[in-house]
Amino acid sequence: MKKFIKTLELRWTDLAFVVGIIPFAVLLIFGQLLMQHQNPAEVAIPLWAAILCFVAMLLCWGYYLYEEVWNKRDQFNKLNSIIICVLTTLVLINVITIFVQPSLHVENVIVRMDYEVKENTYAIGQIIPVVLSISTFHKVFFTFELIAAALCIYIGLFVLPRRFTSVSFIKYLGYLFFIFAGVLIIYGYIAEFNKYIGFFKYVLNISRPEGSVIYDFTVQSFILHRNAYGMMMMVAVTFALICHEFTKKWYYYLLAGFFYLNMIFSLCKTGLLISAISIFIYIIYRLIVTYKDHKKRNKTALISIFSIVIVALLLFGTAYVSKGKIFGKLYSLVDSLIGGGKTLDTRTYIWDNSYQLMQNGWWVIGRGFGTFNTMLMPMNITSHNDYVFPSHSSYIGLLAEGGILFLVAYLALLVYSGYVIFKSIKNQPGLTLTVSLGYLSFVVYSFIETIHYLAYVFLFPLMVIYYNQQKEKSVD
Repeated sequence: MKKFIKTLELRWTDLAFVVGIIPFAVLLIFGQLLMQHQNPAEVAIPLWAAILCFVAMLLCWGYYLYEEVWNKRDQFNKLNSIIICVLTTLVLINVITIFVQPSLHVENVIVRMDYEVKENTYAIGQIIPVVLSISTFHKVFFTFELIAAALCIYIGLFVLPRRFTSVSFIKYLGYLFFIFAGVLIIYGYIAEFNKYIGFFKYVLNISRPEGSVIYDFTVQSFILHRNAYGMMMMVAVTFALICHEFTKKWYYYLLAGFFYLNMIFSLCKTGLLISAISIFIYIIYRLIVTYKDHKKRNKTALISIFSIVIVALLLFGTAYVSKGKIFGKLYSLVDSLIGGGKTLDTRTYIWDNSYQLMQNGWWVIGRGFGTFNTMLMPMNITSHNDYVFPSHSSYIGLLAEGGILFLVAYLALLVYSGYVIFKSIKNQPGLTLTVSLGYLSFVVYSFIETIHYLAYVFLFPLMVIYYNQQKEKSVD
Protein backbone atom coordinates (compact mmCIF):
# COMPACT_ATOMS: atom_id res chain seq x y z
CA MET A 1 0.00 0.00 0.00
CA LYS A 2 2.85 2.39 0.84
CA LYS A 3 4.44 1.63 -2.53
CA PHE A 4 1.12 2.32 -4.26
CA ILE A 5 0.70 5.70 -2.51
CA LYS A 6 4.34 6.58 -3.16
CA THR A 7 3.95 5.73 -6.85
CA LEU A 8 0.91 7.96 -7.22
CA GLU A 9 2.42 10.73 -5.04
CA LEU A 10 -1.00 11.52 -3.61
CA ARG A 11 -1.63 14.85 -1.88
CA TRP A 12 -4.61 16.28 -0.01
CA THR A 13 -5.55 18.37 -3.01
CA ASP A 14 -5.95 15.17 -5.05
CA LEU A 15 -8.60 14.04 -2.58
CA ALA A 16 -10.66 17.09 -3.52
CA PHE A 17 -10.52 16.06 -7.18
CA VAL A 18 -11.50 12.45 -6.40
CA VAL A 19 -14.43 13.58 -4.21
CA GLY A 20 -15.56 15.87 -7.04
CA ILE A 21 -15.69 12.91 -9.42
CA ILE A 22 -18.56 11.33 -7.46
CA PRO A 23 -21.19 14.02 -8.21
CA PHE A 24 -19.77 14.29 -11.74
CA ALA A 25 -20.40 10.56 -12.24
CA VAL A 26 -23.95 11.03 -10.96
CA LEU A 27 -24.49 13.81 -13.50
CA LEU A 28 -23.17 11.64 -16.34
CA ILE A 29 -25.19 8.56 -15.38
CA PHE A 30 -28.46 10.42 -15.01
CA GLY A 31 -27.60 12.50 -18.04
CA GLN A 32 -27.74 9.27 -20.06
CA LEU A 33 -31.07 8.36 -18.45
CA LEU A 34 -32.46 11.73 -19.55
CA MET A 35 -32.31 10.47 -23.13
CA GLN A 36 -35.30 8.29 -22.36
CA HIS A 37 -37.52 11.03 -20.92
CA GLN A 38 -39.17 14.04 -22.50
CA ASN A 39 -41.30 14.87 -19.47
CA PRO A 40 -39.28 16.38 -16.55
CA ALA A 41 -41.66 14.68 -14.10
CA GLU A 42 -40.44 11.30 -15.37
CA VAL A 43 -36.75 12.08 -14.95
CA ALA A 44 -34.99 9.83 -12.44
CA ILE A 45 -33.21 12.73 -10.67
CA PRO A 46 -34.94 16.00 -9.69
CA LEU A 47 -33.45 19.33 -10.72
CA TRP A 48 -32.56 20.35 -7.17
CA ALA A 49 -30.51 17.15 -6.77
CA ALA A 50 -28.70 17.86 -10.04
CA ILE A 51 -27.90 21.39 -8.81
CA LEU A 52 -26.53 20.02 -5.52
CA CYS A 53 -24.32 17.56 -7.43
CA PHE A 54 -23.03 20.35 -9.62
CA VAL A 55 -22.32 22.69 -6.68
CA ALA A 56 -20.47 19.93 -4.78
CA MET A 57 -18.38 19.14 -7.84
CA LEU A 58 -17.66 22.82 -8.51
CA LEU A 59 -16.51 23.44 -4.93
CA CYS A 60 -14.19 20.42 -4.92
CA TRP A 61 -12.71 21.09 -8.35
CA GLY A 62 -12.55 24.84 -7.72
CA TYR A 63 -10.38 24.21 -4.66
CA TYR A 64 -8.25 21.75 -6.65
CA LEU A 65 -7.72 24.23 -9.51
CA TYR A 66 -6.87 27.00 -7.04
CA GLU A 67 -4.18 24.91 -5.37
CA GLU A 68 -2.76 23.14 -8.43
CA VAL A 69 -3.12 25.78 -11.15
CA TRP A 70 -3.55 29.28 -9.74
CA ASN A 71 -0.90 28.92 -7.00
CA LYS A 72 1.47 27.30 -9.49
CA ARG A 73 0.60 29.34 -12.57
CA ASP A 74 4.27 30.04 -13.26
CA GLN A 75 4.65 26.34 -14.17
CA PHE A 76 2.06 26.53 -16.95
CA ASN A 77 2.82 27.76 -20.47
CA LYS A 78 0.79 29.87 -22.88
CA LEU A 79 -0.95 26.80 -24.27
CA ASN A 80 -2.64 26.35 -20.92
CA SER A 81 -4.14 29.86 -21.10
CA ILE A 82 -5.30 29.27 -24.67
CA ILE A 83 -7.03 26.04 -23.66
CA ILE A 84 -8.84 27.75 -20.78
CA CYS A 85 -10.00 30.58 -23.07
CA VAL A 86 -11.21 28.17 -25.78
CA LEU A 87 -13.13 25.97 -23.33
CA THR A 88 -14.69 28.98 -21.59
CA THR A 89 -15.74 30.53 -24.92
CA LEU A 90 -17.28 27.29 -26.18
CA VAL A 91 -19.20 26.79 -22.94
CA LEU A 92 -20.59 30.36 -22.97
CA ILE A 93 -21.65 30.16 -26.64
CA ASN A 94 -23.28 26.80 -26.07
CA VAL A 95 -25.19 27.96 -22.99
CA ILE A 96 -26.51 31.00 -24.84
CA THR A 97 -27.50 28.78 -27.78
CA ILE A 98 -29.52 26.45 -25.58
CA PHE A 99 -31.43 29.19 -23.77
CA VAL A 100 -32.25 31.43 -26.76
CA GLN A 101 -34.03 28.58 -28.54
CA PRO A 102 -37.80 28.25 -28.04
CA SER A 103 -38.84 25.28 -25.95
CA LEU A 104 -41.22 24.14 -28.66
CA HIS A 105 -41.21 24.74 -32.42
CA VAL A 106 -41.92 22.99 -35.73
CA GLU A 107 -39.52 22.34 -38.61
CA ASN A 108 -40.11 20.66 -41.97
CA VAL A 109 -38.12 17.53 -42.80
CA ILE A 110 -37.70 15.67 -46.09
CA VAL A 111 -38.35 11.93 -45.64
CA ARG A 112 -35.34 9.90 -46.86
CA MET A 113 -36.70 6.35 -46.34
CA ASP A 114 -40.09 4.67 -46.06
CA TYR A 115 -41.39 4.22 -42.54
CA GLU A 116 -44.59 3.98 -40.57
CA VAL A 117 -45.33 5.83 -37.35
CA LYS A 118 -48.62 5.71 -35.44
CA GLU A 119 -50.63 4.41 -38.41
CA ASN A 120 -49.25 7.08 -40.75
CA THR A 121 -47.16 6.05 -43.75
CA TYR A 122 -44.58 8.50 -45.08
CA ALA A 123 -43.01 8.13 -48.50
CA ILE A 124 -39.51 9.04 -49.62
CA GLY A 125 -39.31 12.69 -50.69
CA GLN A 126 -42.37 13.74 -48.70
CA ILE A 127 -41.99 16.89 -46.58
CA ILE A 128 -43.42 16.45 -43.09
CA PRO A 129 -43.58 18.76 -40.06
CA VAL A 130 -41.64 17.61 -37.01
CA VAL A 131 -42.14 19.05 -33.53
CA LEU A 132 -38.84 19.78 -31.79
CA SER A 133 -38.92 20.46 -28.07
CA ILE A 134 -36.59 20.92 -25.13
CA SER A 135 -37.82 21.61 -21.62
CA THR A 136 -36.36 24.17 -19.21
CA PHE A 137 -35.27 21.26 -17.03
CA HIS A 138 -33.16 19.84 -19.85
CA LYS A 139 -31.71 23.26 -20.66
CA VAL A 140 -30.52 23.73 -17.08
CA PHE A 141 -29.31 20.15 -16.69
CA PHE A 142 -27.35 20.10 -19.95
CA THR A 143 -25.74 23.42 -19.00
CA PHE A 144 -24.48 21.84 -15.78
CA GLU A 145 -23.31 18.77 -17.65
CA LEU A 146 -21.41 20.83 -20.22
CA ILE A 147 -19.57 22.86 -17.55
CA ALA A 148 -18.75 19.64 -15.69
CA ALA A 149 -17.44 18.02 -18.88
CA ALA A 150 -15.28 21.07 -19.72
CA LEU A 151 -13.75 21.07 -16.22
CA CYS A 152 -13.13 17.32 -16.38
CA ILE A 153 -11.41 17.59 -19.78
CA TYR A 154 -9.18 20.45 -18.63
CA ILE A 155 -8.17 18.84 -15.33
CA GLY A 156 -7.84 15.33 -16.77
CA LEU A 157 -5.75 16.25 -19.79
CA PHE A 158 -3.79 19.34 -18.84
CA VAL A 159 -3.45 19.40 -15.04
CA LEU A 160 -3.40 15.87 -13.59
CA PRO A 161 -0.83 14.39 -16.05
CA ARG A 162 1.75 16.96 -14.90
CA ARG A 163 1.45 15.59 -11.39
CA PHE A 164 2.75 12.08 -12.05
CA THR A 165 6.48 11.41 -12.33
CA SER A 166 5.88 7.68 -12.81
CA VAL A 167 3.98 6.12 -15.70
CA SER A 168 3.13 3.20 -13.40
CA PHE A 169 -0.06 5.13 -12.67
CA ILE A 170 -1.34 3.90 -16.04
CA LYS A 171 -1.05 0.32 -14.82
CA TYR A 172 -3.16 1.09 -11.76
CA LEU A 173 -5.73 2.74 -14.02
CA GLY A 174 -5.85 -0.56 -15.90
CA TYR A 175 -6.49 -2.48 -12.68
CA LEU A 176 -9.43 -0.17 -12.01
CA PHE A 177 -10.97 -1.02 -15.37
CA PHE A 178 -10.35 -4.74 -14.81
CA ILE A 179 -12.40 -4.53 -11.61
CA PHE A 180 -15.20 -2.61 -13.32
CA ALA A 181 -15.27 -4.95 -16.32
CA GLY A 182 -15.25 -7.94 -13.97
CA VAL A 183 -18.26 -6.61 -12.08
CA LEU A 184 -20.09 -6.05 -15.39
CA ILE A 185 -19.36 -9.61 -16.51
CA ILE A 186 -20.32 -11.29 -13.24
CA TYR A 187 -23.57 -9.31 -13.06
CA GLY A 188 -24.32 -10.33 -16.65
CA TYR A 189 -23.69 -14.00 -15.89
CA ILE A 190 -26.15 -13.86 -13.00
CA ALA A 191 -28.86 -11.54 -14.30
CA GLU A 192 -28.77 -12.52 -17.98
CA PHE A 193 -27.96 -16.24 -17.83
CA ASN A 194 -30.88 -17.10 -20.13
CA LYS A 195 -29.56 -14.68 -22.75
CA TYR A 196 -26.21 -16.48 -22.83
CA ILE A 197 -28.02 -19.79 -23.37
CA GLY A 198 -30.23 -18.22 -26.04
CA PHE A 199 -27.20 -16.71 -27.76
CA PHE A 200 -25.44 -20.09 -28.01
CA LYS A 201 -28.59 -21.83 -29.26
CA TYR A 202 -29.20 -19.13 -31.88
CA VAL A 203 -25.61 -19.07 -33.19
CA LEU A 204 -25.37 -22.89 -33.30
CA ASN A 205 -28.85 -23.04 -34.90
CA ILE A 206 -30.15 -25.29 -32.13
CA SER A 207 -33.16 -23.10 -31.37
CA ARG A 208 -34.32 -19.93 -33.11
CA PRO A 209 -37.75 -18.75 -31.93
CA GLU A 210 -39.97 -17.53 -34.75
CA GLY A 211 -39.51 -13.83 -35.48
CA SER A 212 -36.42 -13.56 -33.29
CA VAL A 213 -33.03 -12.14 -34.25
CA ILE A 214 -29.70 -12.65 -32.55
CA TYR A 215 -29.88 -9.16 -31.02
CA ASP A 216 -32.67 -10.46 -28.79
CA PHE A 217 -30.02 -12.49 -26.94
CA THR A 218 -27.20 -9.96 -26.60
CA VAL A 219 -25.82 -9.07 -23.16
CA GLN A 220 -25.79 -5.55 -21.74
CA SER A 221 -25.33 -6.08 -17.97
CA PHE A 222 -26.39 -3.14 -15.77
CA ILE A 223 -25.20 -0.60 -18.38
CA LEU A 224 -28.46 -1.37 -20.23
CA HIS A 225 -26.92 -1.03 -23.69
CA ARG A 226 -25.09 -3.78 -25.54
CA ASN A 227 -22.73 -1.43 -27.40
CA ALA A 228 -21.79 0.34 -24.15
CA TYR A 229 -21.08 -3.08 -22.61
CA GLY A 230 -18.96 -4.00 -25.62
CA MET A 231 -17.03 -0.73 -25.39
CA MET A 232 -16.20 -1.40 -21.74
CA MET A 233 -14.78 -4.76 -22.83
CA MET A 234 -12.75 -2.91 -25.49
CA VAL A 235 -11.24 -0.72 -22.77
CA ALA A 236 -10.42 -3.79 -20.65
CA VAL A 237 -8.80 -5.59 -23.62
CA THR A 238 -6.54 -2.62 -24.34
CA PHE A 239 -5.53 -2.20 -20.71
CA ALA A 240 -4.66 -5.91 -20.58
CA LEU A 241 -2.20 -5.27 -23.42
CA ILE A 242 -0.89 -2.19 -21.61
CA CYS A 243 -0.31 -4.18 -18.41
CA HIS A 244 1.48 -6.87 -20.44
CA GLU A 245 3.81 -4.21 -21.80
CA PHE A 246 4.57 -3.15 -18.21
CA THR A 247 5.11 -6.61 -16.75
CA LYS A 248 5.64 -8.97 -19.75
CA LYS A 249 3.50 -11.53 -17.88
CA TRP A 250 1.85 -14.09 -20.18
CA TYR A 251 -1.44 -14.18 -18.26
CA TYR A 252 -2.35 -10.70 -19.47
CA TYR A 253 -2.81 -12.25 -22.92
CA LEU A 254 -5.33 -14.64 -21.36
CA LEU A 255 -7.04 -11.70 -19.65
CA ALA A 256 -7.30 -9.85 -22.98
CA GLY A 257 -8.76 -12.98 -24.56
CA PHE A 258 -11.26 -13.37 -21.71
CA PHE A 259 -12.57 -9.82 -22.11
CA TYR A 260 -12.66 -10.26 -25.89
CA LEU A 261 -14.77 -13.42 -25.61
CA ASN A 262 -17.23 -11.61 -23.35
CA MET A 263 -17.45 -8.81 -25.91
CA ILE A 264 -18.82 -11.35 -28.41
CA PHE A 265 -22.01 -11.70 -26.35
CA SER A 266 -22.70 -7.98 -26.79
CA LEU A 267 -22.42 -8.41 -30.57
CA CYS A 268 -20.56 -5.11 -30.74
CA LYS A 269 -19.32 -5.95 -34.24
CA THR A 270 -17.11 -2.96 -34.90
CA GLY A 271 -15.61 -3.27 -31.42
CA LEU A 272 -14.82 -6.92 -32.02
CA LEU A 273 -13.07 -6.09 -35.27
CA ILE A 274 -11.10 -3.17 -33.84
CA SER A 275 -10.02 -5.11 -30.73
CA ALA A 276 -8.95 -8.07 -32.89
CA ILE A 277 -6.79 -5.74 -34.98
CA SER A 278 -5.28 -4.16 -31.83
CA ILE A 279 -4.41 -7.56 -30.35
CA PHE A 280 -2.96 -8.68 -33.69
CA ILE A 281 -0.78 -5.54 -34.03
CA TYR A 282 0.52 -5.81 -30.46
CA ILE A 283 1.37 -9.53 -30.73
CA ILE A 284 3.23 -8.91 -34.00
CA TYR A 285 5.07 -6.01 -32.35
CA ARG A 286 6.13 -8.20 -29.40
CA LEU A 287 7.32 -10.99 -31.71
CA ILE A 288 9.39 -8.53 -33.73
CA VAL A 289 11.07 -6.73 -30.79
CA THR A 290 11.98 -10.07 -29.14
CA TYR A 291 12.99 -11.77 -32.39
CA LYS A 292 16.73 -11.72 -31.65
CA ASP A 293 16.27 -13.50 -28.33
CA HIS A 294 13.85 -16.15 -29.60
CA LYS A 295 14.43 -16.47 -33.34
CA LYS A 296 13.12 -20.01 -33.86
CA ARG A 297 10.06 -19.57 -31.62
CA ASN A 298 9.10 -16.16 -32.97
CA LYS A 299 9.62 -17.17 -36.59
CA THR A 300 7.30 -20.14 -36.11
CA ALA A 301 4.75 -17.95 -34.32
CA LEU A 302 4.78 -15.28 -37.04
CA ILE A 303 4.34 -17.83 -39.82
CA SER A 304 1.55 -19.58 -37.90
CA ILE A 305 -0.34 -16.35 -37.10
CA PHE A 306 -0.26 -15.05 -40.67
CA SER A 307 -1.21 -18.49 -42.02
CA ILE A 308 -4.21 -18.73 -39.68
CA VAL A 309 -5.35 -15.20 -40.57
CA ILE A 310 -5.07 -15.85 -44.32
CA VAL A 311 -6.88 -19.21 -44.13
CA ALA A 312 -9.63 -17.72 -41.90
CA LEU A 313 -10.18 -14.81 -44.30
CA LEU A 314 -10.36 -17.18 -47.27
CA LEU A 315 -12.86 -19.49 -45.53
CA PHE A 316 -15.14 -16.74 -44.23
CA GLY A 317 -14.85 -14.75 -47.46
CA THR A 318 -15.71 -17.76 -49.63
CA ALA A 319 -18.65 -18.71 -47.41
CA TYR A 320 -20.09 -15.20 -47.39
CA VAL A 321 -19.57 -14.40 -51.07
CA SER A 322 -21.11 -17.73 -52.15
CA LYS A 323 -24.13 -17.07 -49.90
CA GLY A 324 -23.77 -20.45 -48.23
CA LYS A 325 -23.34 -22.56 -51.36
CA ILE A 326 -19.84 -23.31 -50.12
CA PHE A 327 -19.24 -23.91 -46.40
CA GLY A 328 -22.95 -23.59 -45.62
CA LYS A 329 -22.64 -24.00 -41.84
CA LEU A 330 -19.88 -21.42 -41.70
CA TYR A 331 -22.04 -19.00 -43.69
CA SER A 332 -24.94 -19.57 -41.28
CA LEU A 333 -22.65 -18.72 -38.36
CA VAL A 334 -21.30 -15.56 -40.02
CA ASP A 335 -24.75 -14.43 -41.13
CA SER A 336 -26.20 -14.87 -37.64
CA LEU A 337 -23.41 -12.75 -36.18
CA ILE A 338 -23.37 -9.87 -38.66
CA GLY A 339 -26.98 -10.03 -39.84
CA GLY A 340 -30.19 -9.28 -38.03
CA GLY A 341 -30.51 -5.57 -38.74
CA LYS A 342 -29.83 -2.84 -41.28
CA THR A 343 -27.26 -1.06 -39.15
CA LEU A 344 -25.73 1.11 -41.86
CA ASP A 345 -29.10 2.07 -43.36
CA THR A 346 -30.36 3.23 -39.97
CA ARG A 347 -27.23 5.26 -39.27
CA THR A 348 -27.17 7.00 -42.65
CA TYR A 349 -30.80 7.96 -42.13
CA ILE A 350 -30.02 9.47 -38.73
CA TRP A 351 -27.00 11.32 -40.12
CA ASP A 352 -29.04 12.69 -43.00
CA ASN A 353 -31.66 14.09 -40.61
CA SER A 354 -28.90 15.74 -38.60
CA TYR A 355 -27.57 17.28 -41.80
CA GLN A 356 -31.02 18.68 -42.59
CA LEU A 357 -31.18 20.39 -39.21
CA MET A 358 -27.78 21.93 -39.80
CA GLN A 359 -29.04 23.38 -43.09
CA ASN A 360 -31.54 25.46 -41.13
CA GLY A 361 -28.85 27.92 -40.08
CA TRP A 362 -27.14 26.15 -37.18
CA TRP A 363 -23.84 25.21 -38.83
CA VAL A 364 -21.61 27.42 -36.70
CA ILE A 365 -22.89 27.06 -33.14
CA GLY A 366 -25.14 23.97 -33.32
CA ARG A 367 -28.33 23.34 -31.34
CA GLY A 368 -26.71 23.10 -27.92
CA PHE A 369 -24.95 20.46 -25.84
CA GLY A 370 -27.20 17.48 -25.05
CA THR A 371 -30.00 18.49 -27.41
CA PHE A 372 -29.54 15.63 -29.88
CA ASN A 373 -31.20 13.17 -27.53
CA THR A 374 -34.12 15.44 -26.65
CA MET A 375 -34.86 18.00 -29.33
CA LEU A 376 -33.43 16.17 -32.34
CA MET A 377 -34.63 12.66 -31.56
CA PRO A 378 -38.14 13.10 -33.04
CA MET A 379 -36.47 13.49 -36.45
CA ASN A 380 -34.89 10.05 -36.17
CA ILE A 381 -37.98 7.86 -36.11
CA THR A 382 -37.24 4.90 -38.39
CA SER A 383 -38.85 1.71 -39.61
CA HIS A 384 -38.38 0.31 -36.10
CA ASN A 385 -41.73 2.05 -35.42
CA ASP A 386 -41.39 4.94 -33.03
CA TYR A 387 -37.94 3.92 -31.77
CA VAL A 388 -35.48 6.80 -31.59
CA PHE A 389 -31.70 6.88 -31.58
CA PRO A 390 -28.76 8.99 -30.42
CA SER A 391 -26.50 10.41 -33.14
CA HIS A 392 -24.50 7.15 -33.60
CA SER A 393 -21.47 9.22 -34.55
CA SER A 394 -19.39 11.40 -32.26
CA TYR A 395 -18.54 13.75 -35.11
CA ILE A 396 -22.14 14.10 -36.35
CA GLY A 397 -23.32 14.54 -32.76
CA LEU A 398 -20.74 17.25 -32.05
CA LEU A 399 -21.63 19.04 -35.29
CA ALA A 400 -25.36 18.89 -34.51
CA GLU A 401 -25.01 19.99 -30.89
CA GLY A 402 -22.00 22.32 -30.99
CA GLY A 403 -21.68 23.25 -34.65
CA ILE A 404 -18.41 23.80 -36.46
CA LEU A 405 -16.89 25.44 -33.37
CA PHE A 406 -17.20 22.31 -31.22
CA LEU A 407 -16.18 19.98 -34.03
CA VAL A 408 -13.06 22.00 -34.87
CA ALA A 409 -12.09 22.10 -31.17
CA TYR A 410 -12.47 18.32 -30.93
CA LEU A 411 -10.49 17.72 -34.12
CA ALA A 412 -7.77 20.04 -32.81
CA LEU A 413 -7.56 17.83 -29.72
CA LEU A 414 -7.13 14.80 -31.99
CA VAL A 415 -4.32 16.57 -33.86
CA TYR A 416 -2.65 17.48 -30.57
CA SER A 417 -2.89 13.87 -29.44
CA GLY A 418 -1.16 12.86 -32.69
CA TYR A 419 1.67 15.23 -31.77
CA VAL A 420 1.85 13.69 -28.27
CA ILE A 421 2.01 10.18 -29.76
CA PHE A 422 4.79 11.20 -32.15
CA LYS A 423 6.84 12.80 -29.37
CA SER A 424 6.31 9.96 -26.89
CA ILE A 425 6.78 6.88 -29.05
CA LYS A 426 10.51 7.55 -29.47
CA ASN A 427 11.34 6.89 -25.82
CA GLN A 428 8.41 4.67 -24.79
CA PRO A 429 7.60 2.74 -28.00
CA GLY A 430 5.81 -0.26 -26.50
CA LEU A 431 3.78 1.62 -23.91
CA THR A 432 2.87 4.43 -26.28
CA LEU A 433 1.88 1.89 -28.94
CA THR A 434 -0.53 0.02 -26.65
CA VAL A 435 -2.11 3.20 -25.27
CA SER A 436 -2.34 4.66 -28.77
CA LEU A 437 -4.06 1.52 -30.08
CA GLY A 438 -6.79 2.04 -27.50
CA TYR A 439 -7.11 5.73 -28.22
CA LEU A 440 -7.12 5.32 -32.02
CA SER A 441 -9.64 2.48 -31.71
CA PHE A 442 -12.13 4.81 -30.07
CA VAL A 443 -11.35 7.63 -32.49
CA VAL A 444 -12.21 5.32 -35.40
CA TYR A 445 -15.19 3.81 -33.59
CA SER A 446 -16.47 7.35 -32.99
CA PHE A 447 -17.48 7.50 -36.65
CA ILE A 448 -20.40 5.12 -36.02
CA GLU A 449 -21.04 5.48 -32.27
CA THR A 450 -21.44 8.41 -29.87
CA ILE A 451 -18.42 7.56 -27.71
CA HIS A 452 -16.01 10.50 -28.08
CA TYR A 453 -15.85 10.85 -24.27
CA LEU A 454 -14.31 7.36 -23.95
CA ALA A 455 -11.36 8.35 -26.13
CA TYR A 456 -10.19 10.50 -23.20
CA VAL A 457 -9.64 7.29 -21.23
CA PHE A 458 -6.59 6.70 -23.41
CA LEU A 459 -5.68 10.31 -24.17
CA PHE A 460 -5.11 10.83 -20.44
CA PRO A 461 -2.40 8.08 -20.24
CA LEU A 462 -0.83 9.52 -23.40
CA MET A 463 -0.54 12.87 -21.64
CA VAL A 464 0.98 11.17 -18.59
CA ILE A 465 3.64 9.57 -20.80
CA TYR A 466 4.30 12.85 -22.60
CA TYR A 467 4.63 15.03 -19.47
CA ASN A 468 6.72 12.31 -17.82
CA GLN A 469 9.24 12.55 -20.66
CA GLN A 470 9.20 16.34 -20.52
CA LYS A 471 10.12 16.18 -16.81
CA GLU A 472 12.95 13.75 -17.53
CA LYS A 473 14.35 16.11 -20.16
CA SER A 474 14.17 19.10 -17.81
CA VAL A 475 16.06 17.12 -15.14
CA ASP A 476 18.77 16.15 -17.63
